[in-house]
Amino acid sequence: MKNYKKIAAGLMAVMLTASFTACSNGESEQTEEITTTSKTEWTGDNIEVTVDEGTLSTEVDISGKTLKWMGIYDLNPTNDSPERSAELALFEDTYGASIEYIPTTDDKRFDDLAAAIVGGSSPDIFIYEWRSFPYDISKGQYQPIDSLIDWEDPMWADVKDTADKFLWNGEHYIAPLGYAFNDTQVLMYNTRIIEEEGFEDPYTLYTQGEWNWDTFTDMMKTYVENGSDRYGIGGWWANAFVYTSGDTVVTYDGEKFTNNINSGKIERAQLVIEDIFKNNLVKRGWIGGESAFTTDDLLFYSMGTWAYNAAAESMPDDTIQIVPFPKDAESDKYYVSNKIHAYMWVKGSENGDVVKAWLDCNRLVNYDQQYTDVAKQKYLENNPGWTSEMYDIAMDFYDDEKFTQAYDYGYGLSTYMGDEVMSILYEGVVNELSENWVQTRETYSNIIDEEIAVYNN
Repeated sequence: MKNYKKIAAGLMAVMLTASFTACSNGESEQTEEITTTSKTEWTGDNIEVTVDEGTLSTEVDISGKTLKWMGIYDLNPTNDSPERSAELALFEDTYGASIEYIPTTDDKRFDDLAAAIVGGSSPDIFIYEWRSFPYDISKGQYQPIDSLIDWEDPMWADVKDTADKFLWNGEHYIAPLGYAFNDTQVLMYNTRIIEEEGFEDPYTLYTQGEWNWDTFTDMMKTYVENGSDRYGIGGWWANAFVYTSGDTVVTYDGEKFTNNINSGKIERAQLVIEDIFKNNLVKRGWIGGESAFTTDDLLFYSMGTWAYNAAAESMPDDTIQIVPFPKDAESDKYYVSNKIHAYMWVKGSENGDVVKAWLDCNRLVNYDQQYTDVAKQKYLENNPGWTSEMYDIAMDFYDDEKFTQAYDYGYGLSTYMGDEVMSILYEGVVNELSENWVQTRETYSNIIDEEIAVYNN
């Protein structure tokens, strides 16, 4: 089993800025494989994490070398985040290497990267984004990473199946470190409202395998009918709902992309969305977590997990519960779509050994249970709206025995597809960008064919 719960929890160490100090095993003699011990400190608590011998390879000496990182945030400590992340501490203290930050902006990041490559001043790494595969890879922006990754190493073998979904000309370019936790879309609800309405608890229905499109929509319709100025759902949700069908608009088999817009499963999901919209169940406009439940007029609120803390803190006397999106009643699986967290090895970089060390440190923090346990504790301390129970429920979304990951390659075909077309395909009706799914499908099917043809020919 690939424990994505463990992977995703460790990923949060990037955002938590827990202070880790790593050192060798005390041996005065340099060996090929070392034991790494790390310690983290906060609010007077000392937590020691010991990594098994042989976990990190030191076959190459990169002491004094620098990893050049281009991004919109600094991986080094800053005034806003003064403590080192676990992966940075491992990288600096185990290998004696450092990170040089090359700043860019959100609107100029891709142009700045391209200019650096053309100008012969390539950074070593750049963050993975939707357009990385296949658009940027096909443009020669990145290098394959098979020479850097030991796919037989247990911590990398655990994510190889995911990496295989992004093969390009038979090579790996993406080494998944885990999933981007805060981007995961979840449904939230106030258990008090559920009890007052006499509904069966949605999370209980989920644990019983009965949380599906029918129970979900029936509950929303009843809630709206039983009062005035009520809504069934608000926030960011339509695309996540379509993913629960188990199909995506653009698929990829490792060699060719396929236009799957005529999928009957997708059509069924879109028709449910149309029904939700036509029955006036949708609360329109932006809804922040801090205001989602304060007016008692919304049954379900959907957003990335980043919004949960504010939602829970806004209702301190109530319980804001997390539940997965419902499944198709005709399916025996629950599907989710989680963004992968990874770093790309940039074309022109000759620092392969340094990039390898950085990737290994990141993967270790995402893989080793001791690190993930520490990350959970720190996350709960920094986000008091979360409880241990809710945290564990959210982490379940990365467990491949409970959820199947759905990934739509259409987002990466081009900037036009990623920035415009995909939003219309998944959220057109709810955002009033299209009248219905049939019209949307007929309008954009040929466009998808044209986009795909660029890669299949």
